[in-house]
Amino acid sequence: MTDEIPIQLRELYAEAYIRGLRITRLEEQRLGYFRLDAATAWQLGRNNLGVFIGGCHSVGRIVELLRNLEQRSKTPRWVIVADHERTAAVVIDEWFQSPERPPIKLSTMELPRVHSNIFLATPETLRRIPNEFRQDICSVIVIDLPCQIYKMRGFRHRSFYVRNDRPQFLANFRNSNPVSDWLPPLILFTHKHAKSLETSAIARAYCLDGWWFVDGSSLRCGAPPDPTRQTRMPG
Repeated sequence: MTDEIPIQLRELYAEAYIRGLRITRLEEQRLGYFRLDAATAWQLGRNNLGVFIGGCHSVGRIVELLRNLEQRSKTPRWVIVADHERTAAVVIDEWFQSPERPPIKLSTMELPRVHSNIFLATPETLRRIPNEFRQDICSVIVIDLPCQIYKMRGFRHRSFYVRNDRPQFLANFRNSNPVSDWLPPLILFTHKHAKSLETSAIARAYCLDGWWFVDGSSLRCGAPPDPTRQTRMPG
């Protein structure tokens, strides 16, 4: 199994930067620990599976976790996709810029935004990320607390149908970043619990073949702790 994984991905996932408890969808029974290491990422990307992280309480808490992914080096790169410009503004205010600066105004916000090894975009602005910056992407992380993006396949304006397929924008971006027949895993952060949603419909909208489910309250991000000190779940 390890021999099949391209060396590029083994280097990209040298550390399991995202960890938590994997659970079943309906009963939410524990299936073991989820660790986004090279073997797991390879399995997800080869089998076109996403990671559904339900029970997330707030954008602020998600930002608190994700900021541990920041590194001074250019790799690994993480793409964070906000469901709305307001969500993107929270990410910028609470993470990207210093506390002394005034809150960012939506009217002046430009996306995508690059901060260290992090890209921030909305589904519509993903296509603006230049091709030369699309290398070494670990994952496409979607922050969508109400879990609404998958429903937004287009809308009517007067008598005209306007195509604005937001989940397809995400699928197109992932498909523009293949390594062999592997695609960067899509990770969805939402307030909703998987058992309360038709998750197969969400998977289809994102052009996925299925999900792994992770308990949001167990999530940890950043470099794993020293294993010699671990007594409980990694994190």
